[in-house]
Amino acid sequence: MKINMSLRKKFIKILTINNMRNFTLLTFLLMISSLIIAQSSVINIDKLFEKKGEIYFKFETSSTYELNNIGKIISIDEIKGSEIFAYANKRGFESFLKLDKPYNILPHPGELIKNPKMLGVDEIGKSKSWDYYPTYEAYVEMMYQFAVDYPEICVVESIGNSIEGRELIMAKISDNVNEREKEPQFLYTATMHGDETAGYVLMIRLIDYLLSNYGQDQRITNMVDNIEIWINPLANPDGTYAGGNGSVYGATRYNANWVDLNRNYPDPEDGPHPDGNEWQVETVHFMDFAENNHFVLASNLHGGAEVCNYPWDTWAQLAADNDWWIYVCREYADTVHINSPSGYMSGFDNGITNGYAWYTISGGRQDYMNYFHNCREFTLELSDTKLLPANQLPAHWDYNYRSFLNYIEQSLYGIAGTITDTETGNPLEAEIQIIDHEIDNSQMYSVAETGYYNRPVYAGNYDVKYTAQGHYSVIIEDVVVSNRNTTIVNVELSSGDLIADFEASFTAVSAGSTIEFTDLSYGNPVSWEWTFEGGMPETSTLQNPEVIYNFTGVFDVSLTITNAGGDANSLTKSDYISVNEEYLMSNQIVTTCSGLFYDTGGSDGNYQNNEDFTMTFEPATSGAKIEIEFLSFDVEYHSSCNYDYLNIYDGSNFNAPLIGTYCGTDSPGTVISTDISGALTFVFHSDYSETRPGWVAVINCIGGSNSQTIPLGMGYSFVSARISTSDPDMMSVLENNLNDNLDFVRNSNGEILRKIGSNWINGIGDWIPTEGYLFKMNLADELIIEGDIVSPQTTIELFTGYQFISYLPETSMDALEALESILGDNLDFVRNSSGETLRKIGPNWINSIGNMNPGEGYLVKMFNDDNLVYPDNGEKSKTTIK
Repeated sequence: MKINMSLRKKFIKILTINNMRNFTLLTFLLMISSLIIAQSSVINIDKLFEKKGEIYFKFETSSTYELNNIGKIISIDEIKGSEIFAYANKRGFESFLKLDKPYNILPHPGELIKNPKMLGVDEIGKSKSWDYYPTYEAYVEMMYQFAVDYPEICVVESIGNSIEGRELIMAKISDNVNEREKEPQFLYTATMHGDETAGYVLMIRLIDYLLSNYGQDQRITNMVDNIEIWINPLANPDGTYAGGNGSVYGATRYNANWVDLNRNYPDPEDGPHPDGNEWQVETVHFMDFAENNHFVLASNLHGGAEVCNYPWDTWAQLAADNDWWIYVCREYADTVHINSPSGYMSGFDNGITNGYAWYTISGGRQDYMNYFHNCREFTLELSDTKLLPANQLPAHWDYNYRSFLNYIEQSLYGIAGTITDTETGNPLEAEIQIIDHEIDNSQMYSVAETGYYNRPVYAGNYDVKYTAQGHYSVIIEDVVVSNRNTTIVNVELSSGDLIADFEASFTAVSAGSTIEFTDLSYGNPVSWEWTFEGGMPETSTLQNPEVIYNFTGVFDVSLTITNAGGDANSLTKSDYISVNEEYLMSNQIVTTCSGLFYDTGGSDGNYQNNEDFTMTFEPATSGAKIEIEFLSFDVEYHSSCNYDYLNIYDGSNFNAPLIGTYCGTDSPGTVISTDISGALTFVFHSDYSETRPGWVAVINCIGGSNSQTIPLGMGYSFVSARISTSDPDMMSVLENNLNDNLDFVRNSNGEILRKIGSNWINGIGDWIPTEGYLFKMNLADELIIEGDIVSPQTTIELFTGYQFISYLPETSMDALEALESILGDNLDFVRNSSGETLRKIGPNWINSIGNMNPGEGYLVKMFNDDNLVYPDNGEKSKTTIK
């Protein structure tokens, strides 16, 4: 499960001699000469990065696998056959040099135009041609003046400052600009690579176009009246004005810390810090901004190519809405083609491409927005030339502005409506899921404040499921969608009876961790009383509290909810939270069956250079095997893993058989010992440079304990087990059976475990080995229970009336023999799942059951209380379980 969940884009292309325009002969010759500079056998790194913290260069590779891994240490910018164009900071280039690949340093794209046309604060009001770049001060003045000139429909705000203190400015445009209305939110941002400047000016102009045409142009008026539009023209001001606030000459791709902002976001595949850097100030400000809003559609604008790049960038799996993405991007590019000269935006698939098919990146904003915020964002590359000559800006506006508008309008289309509570009418934050369609977090959510939602989707007929916390789900069948139209579906969800339920962000953590608890209760509770065994705080009345666990152990969590009428319902999840030891890579032997295994950097740091450690894990349970599941893995890449690597051996030392050598992001996955010792040994080596986040892994033992496999036939059956589990909570015992095969489980008291809406509700509590249970199965399955064997002679207390009982002996036994201790006047009858009985007829007990069998439960009816003890099987100890 994600923690609060919540958490990309792509980059660019390069300037080549063939597409350069308006450059001096001197610049042209400089480029030619740079292309023939051979790699030196010795390079002075400090001198190379003396004046600027990034370089631009090219190299060759024909290996996609190698390219994907090289892309982890430098910023791939363009691919032309086997030629790769890239940026690197000092650390990244040092790592690249260790690959011993020939390369050529190229002129920086931000320095190819020596004197770009710039206008200052006093000049911008005099020009209407938009054939210039504003100085930084003029840009700030222009942005805030929009709010002054159009106060009814425009608000301009800074979402924070860059590293060097420049503002990250957003313009918000809407008819009721100070209200959160029942309408979609839309976002354009540009120039997160500071030297890709076309989008910067075009987005300022788009703000002006929308504002000046409101009330004059019906299409623009309709958009502003029905969409909340946000535009950020400059996402990396420190990069764009790296040469000073007065000019875009000297603009850099990276920010002031020489970090690529479009590799700095959490990644669906490669984790929270895929580039090995902390989140930059600009990244944090944008993530906070995205978290505080609810964007339906977005696009971030780049330069260096001319193409619409749609998800995903991080992996080859196509998006759930791939057909919609192709349709929308095709609309954008086709509209451009009508309004631009031949050849513009005509590469790739005639102007569009899947990101991964172009080249893969990790940490981009496009994938971050799609995966972690359920927002449909694509990357728009506007110009082959990165730092576009100012006199070409008006032409690029003419090529693109109609497509800008088309994409904004797409936020209105698809399936839309509001979701409310049936009883109160209040808006709900609900999940909207198209059945048999969603993958990779493609579902969408309604806005908590208004209940409004919009689910863009390609034309077709769909069944749509609506789910909200504490409410029963609703499925609307056969929803008809057509392109460029809106299908309105308003939904009411009922909260039902008062039933307590909750979940935790994690149930297995290391000491000192914080866990978020989420209330999932039904019935519109108005108060919550939590008890956290072993936690701080020990109690809480918040609906969704956060709790710190400082000490290892296994702990219960309880919740009591109360509704407005004073009715209450409680739930305790026994042994719900497991706080484990934390093991960092070191020279030691550890005997355990649980814990978290990290590199030396721990849960959120990198390992260090020049490390050599050997660590062995041995099982704490006799006969068990160590199992290590790697949740994430990121070690410095080399094609032969010669730099940093993790070796894993199947046994108690490094002389055991080698399971594998791992580096890069080639995760070991789940590794299980097959050695007689049950141990696994890990050997880690890092060289003198380039540290990475390392790994996070979970330690378990498998086998070595007793287990019982019980067949579950379709329909009704009585079930029992002779195993006492370490975690008796029914949800844990039945963890692998909580699927569509199971209808419900009922105990002797009529309490039920069953699925309500999308959640399993446990009304039974714990699995008790001396009790039997009624299972109703939609399809056959099997139940596997692991733990300690309960003595067959454990006393089972029988009470007057009906109850389900367990069969504890290890082997089958004739029912008359097995039930000998209760064959008297207190017993009415015993019945098995097939309806066959053992009962007294006249003076004789008639056994239609035959044998009683392990795994089966039995229904008993008693005239009076009694105790059942199965016959002695040689074990001496007796216990009483109630």
